[in-house]
Amino acid sequence: MEITDRGEPLSEQALRELEEKLGVRLPEPYRRFLQEYNGGRPDPDILDIAGAPFKGADVHVFFGLGREYESEDLLWNNEDWKRPSLGNDVLAIACDSGGSLFGIVTEGEQRGRVYYFDYYADWEPYFVASDFDAFLQKLRAWTPEELAEIKKLAAENAAANAAELDPDKPAE
Repeated sequence: MEITDRGEPLSEQALRELEEKLGVRLPEPYRRFLQEYNGGRPDPDILDIAGAPFKGADVHVFFGLGREYESEDLLWNNEDWKRPSLGNDVLAIACDSGGSLFGIVTEGEQRGRVYYFDYYADWEPYFVASDFDAFLQKLRAWTPEELAEIKKLAAENAAANAAELDPDKPAE
């Protein structure tokens, strides 16, 4: 896996300050990720989500500190008034390109587990992985069949849009 558009690696001191602001001790695999990458875009970025009414989602961006856009900032995404009701023990760590979130449990028996919270289903949670390392290992590339389907849908959409925008077509 490759991480592009990553931030400056976080020092141990920066991580301790982050944990103090958040009021939690981050699970070790996620701490290591922040120390090395501090957010960014993974490649591959597709994740199958068992039990969901859809096949899966992409990981658009991992949140980090000091990101160029606040929508990619870890603290910004975890301010109480901005984040959905994921639970007091869940930290939003990434989003997909549709606005749904990936969160990691920071306390209790499920500490370290990663969940997907579906924006389009009132933040319905779906289990993704037992820890952050397992989450990263589940990321995969698009299959040729999925790419063919995307290409087909894009062509159909382009044709429909072209027909609607045809200047020679009489107004309805």
